Amino acid sequence: MLSTSDAAVHPAPLPLAIRLLRRLNPLIASLLRSPLHGVVSRNLLLLTYLGAKSGVRRTLPLSYVEVAGRPYLCTRSSLWWRNLRAGSPVGLQLRGRRVTATPVIVDLATAEALDALRAFLTANPRTGEMLYDVRAGSDRRPVEEDLRREVRRSVVVRLDLRGADR
Repeated sequence: MLSTSDAAVHPAPLPLAIRLLRRLNPLIASLLRSPLHGVVSRNLLLLTYLGAKSGVRRTLPLSYVEVAGRPYLCTRSSLWWRNLRAGSPVGLQLRGRRVTATPVIVDLATAEALDALRAFLTANPRTGEMLYDVRAGSDRRPVEEDLRREVRRSVVVRLDLRGADR
């Protein structure tokens, strides 16, 4: 299993809006698999992985952002990332295509993690307000001081697309 900071392991209670959205996961997953995926696939993908202990295949919709052509997932409140094992491929439904990727937990002390979280919270400002303690500046971008603090409490996953999937 890949590792990250302990702060990301102990999530805070989820806001009501997030709990309600999670109830819609089956509907969102169906939409992402359908010809109408374009309505939501610019910001959402389906991640399919095997449970680390159970071996059960699980699929869930997640918000993502692309940085330099690579998809990134960021979380502070979910534990799905614990099931990602070094080198083990995951399935994605990404912009209407089924692809395979290798997940990489990004070292939170790197510029890559900070850049990915910045892009993620710029693309998803409500997430920054609900799940992260990150304010938006007058330019509507995340406040840098807040980002530098919150990145240490987060999990950032880069999805390296496999060969022909790119």
